[in-house]
Amino acid sequence: MISIKDYEEYIAKSGDRYNLFKILKDNFSIKNVTYPGSYIDITPSFFFPIANYIDNDKNAKKFFKNENAILDYIEKNKTYTEDMKLKYYPEDYRNNFDEIINSSDLLISLYAGFISKYCKDILKKNGLLLANNSHGDASMAQLDNDFEFYAVINYRNNKYYLDKENLEGYFIPKKKLVVTKELLEKTNKGVGYVKSANFYLFKKK
Repeated sequence: MISIKDYEEYIAKSGDRYNLFKILKDNFSIKNVTYPGSYIDITPSFFFPIANYIDNDKNAKKFFKNENAILDYIEKNKTYTEDMKLKYYPEDYRNNFDEIINSSDLLISLYAGFISKYCKDILKKNGLLLANNSHGDASMAQLDNDFEFYAVINYRNNKYYLDKENLEGYFIPKKKLVVTKELLEKTNKGVGYVKSANFYLFKKK
């Protein structure tokens, strides 16, 4: 059985997810989030009252079967007064999710592939995409005309910093190559850039 203890051990190895989502809560009006490729990371539910988790991994399926334990744990750790709502989809995120189209204020893409390509319809207009570039999804979103590069989040001195300034220095390749969607899908990894961030924020147009 995959339990809350497994979640705590996983998060301990994954970096400071708690303060990553806290800085988003502190700076944006976010209520509804969708997290494709979430695995067992339920940290967003501590900060945002409505959360959709999408992952067909076998261990994720086992974890989310502990519904009562998960809900109790979130209730004890949540940072808002509203009632908490959680929905888990044991599916491939490339499927259609008609019931949550245009519903989310935040779409989360961390180490899970091209979420920006397959799940952007879930975002509301002006909704935010949080992406890292481990598998190239930040690069993919930067090439997508449906997104506007909006900000970065960097981790320095044990703290996260949100920066909306001097964004023009990002997404410049170290090597002389033309970054295309086809290249990203072929390599399935991020491009090396002259200036990089820990996380990137895009706004859906």
